[in-house]
Amino acid sequence: MPNWTHRWDAADDTHHWFEYDDSGVVARQASFAAGPPDSAALAAADRSELDWMRAEFGDFGVQLYEATYGIPVGGTVPEGLPVTAAEFERAWREARRGRHFTRIVAGPLPVGLRLNGTVSLIPWGAGITGLFVELGLPVPGFVDMGQLPRTPELWPAVGTAGTYEVLGVRLNCEAESRSRPQARLRPVS
Repeated sequence: MPNWTHRWDAADDTHHWFEYDDSGVVARQASFAAGPPDSAALAAADRSELDWMRAEFGDFGVQLYEATYGIPVGGTVPEGLPVTAAEFERAWREARRGRHFTRIVAGPLPVGLRLNGTVSLIPWGAGITGLFVELGLPVPGFVDMGQLPRTPELWPAVGTAGTYEVLGVRLNCEAESRSRPQARLRPVS
């Protein structure tokens, strides 16, 4: 049965909400600098999601998850004040929303990183939605049509090599709707 707690660390003025099991092992964590609602989300980490990323993508997946959602506390929950499930869920949703809009500047795919890749698939045809790029990584790259020429005939063909800049990462690890992560790209050559 889950339990929930809130902890404020005065030393660095951070607030942490934890969901944990009866043995005290942290399952989910939401952390903020200086407390919500006017604060940066430092973490919105879920142990089961991190385990899935590790199983699917190895160390690369762990690094990608931690860059996106923060590094969860290891081991058992630190002491704190009990909170209700509703209070925890409110903090969790706010932290998730905050992390989704946090620019990733660390990890294996930071914004601005340039990678060489090859167009591997244009699943809906040129001029529609976008194209996939093989990057030699455990996750594919995707170039949205807004980053490509308006004229479909000018889109690169499958097999075309080029250089791409990372715009962000699309990561969905939630159990109900898990999907393969994607590096969102724009062509630079």
